[in-house]
Amino acid sequence: MSDPTPDNTPEQPRLWQVKIAMVATAAEHEELMDRLTDVLCPDPEHEGPCPIPWAMHSVNGDSLSRGKRKALLAEIRETNWNPEDDQDTGETGARWRTT
Repeated sequence: MSDPTPDNTPEQPRLWQVKIAMVATAAEHEELMDRLTDVLCPDPEHEGPCPIPWAMHSVNGDSLSRGKRKALLAEIRETNWNPEDDQDTGETGARWRTT
């Protein structure tokens, strides 16, 4: 049952999309995907569909256009970039490849 809205009528489920851009190794990526799966479906042995329907897709940044990669890296920098990683360019070496 969903939480009631301010006027005490139940809120109806709706479609949401959550995007996560990250710079990670293949192993880190796989671990995060596994952990997210565990959060979305904590009981993989349950019968029938998950109580909250979900789907997950992952895209390797190498398949994105250079412009899209740069935009995602800019979003990462805006939310949690550490300027001490590289005092001169703001880059963190090969992990921030944009070409």
